[in-house]
Amino acid sequence: MVLRFALVSAATLAFLTTIPAGATPSITALPDCQSKLVSRPSQVIFACGDGGVYATNVRWTNWGAPFAVATATMHANDCTPNCAQGHFHVYGAYLAATGRQRCARGVSAYQRVAYVPRTKGLPTARSRLDWLNLICR
Repeated sequence: MVLRFALVSAATLAFLTTIPAGATPSITALPDCQSKLVSRPSQVIFACGDGGVYATNVRWTNWGAPFAVATATMHANDCTPNCAQGHFHVYGAYLAATGRQRCARGVSAYQRVAYVPRTKGLPTARSRLDWLNLICR
């Protein structure tokens, strides 16, 4: 619960710094790696180049609000001894989507998405929020 609060707080701060005062966003999509707009994606790829880090079973809350949070199952390639021969590890995570961008046909979409592993208690030193910018065309 503390970790979820931290994600929501970080997403709120990021949102407040990107949306003008008085704006009323109606966010309906999140761009994927090919800039295709997806509404409430159940899968999010974080390593667009090789698919080495991605989330499945994504369950969003607050979708369409200035920020949305989700629980998910992460899949990450350890790239040992290299990415082609690496092994995928699976673990629980929280996701957050925030920011707003105007896309084709006036569609508003989230601009950034991040994940942090679910841990017992507080996040570990290795649990940091790295935002992935996704641009629509």
